[in-house]
Amino acid sequence: MSENLQLEEARIITKVTSRGEKTKRVKCRRGFKLSPDGKTCIPITGSEKQAKKKSIRKAIRTKKAKGKAAQVKANKKRLKAMKKRKAFGLK
Repeated sequence: MSENLQLEEARIITKVTSRGEKTKRVKCRRGFKLSPDGKTCIPITGSEKQAKKKSIRKAIRTKKAKGKAAQVKANKKRLKAMKKRKAFGLK
């Protein structure tokens, strides 16, 4: 039964960088995170959610401070990575 729950709540995703490097990782459903053993998904606590929200706000400020050039560069890298994904036969 535990094996069934594990499969339902997590899935393996493949990421591709702009250099064409592939990495695989397990992604849990919303509100859950991968446990330290890397086998099951456990709920995220309230304090963790609060800290994450704070760090996201800080990241947004930092990205804005970097300016338009950083956004353009990031977009080019993203598009390049998408081309690599297509070449690998991933969505």
